[in-house]
Amino acid sequence: MDSLDTCFPFGHAVVRFDKLRVPAEDILGASGKGFEYAQVRLSPARRAHDVATSYSRERQAFGKPLGSHEGVGFMLADNEMDLHVTRLSVWHCAWVLDQDKLGKHESSIAKVISSEASWRVLDRSVLILGGQGVTHETVVARIFADMRAFRIYDVPSEVHRWSIACNIIKGRKGE
Repeated sequence: MDSLDTCFPFGHAVVRFDKLRVPAEDILGASGKGFEYAQVRLSPARRAHDVATSYSRERQAFGKPLGSHEGVGFMLADNEMDLHVTRLSVWHCAWVLDQDKLGKHESSIAKVISSEASWRVLDRSVLILGGQGVTHETVVARIFADMRAFRIYDVPSEVHRWSIACNIIKGRKGE
């Protein structure tokens, strides 16, 4: 399937598995590296934030750097806070998994926070960059197209929210 994002050459495939079991020796990745792997999802948002931050230091508007204007400064601060909260959420989920718990509840929370915070960071970065944010003069426009698809890969936020809500109602948070 051809798609909006460019992360996967030649598009995406549809795959179906029935009753699949993966032996421990066949698990992808190294034990203890889950947090590091999960952080990869933040990489595009961090990169867009870095590009926007650099631009806000260099670009002059009304006689001073763009970043010294309160509205732009607030967007940069909001980006930093979104990235921080996302890191903490992913870290907490990894910690729960390290305690030999399933972490389904924490995983759903981390996925929603990561997906939506990354999207906000990217959107604000595009705004800070102005016209350059929607052109290919920077990498941000490509990240924007790719990030939209990221909000679907780990199941839409609404599905995770429903799972979180069901756990809350049943009193089974964090099991």
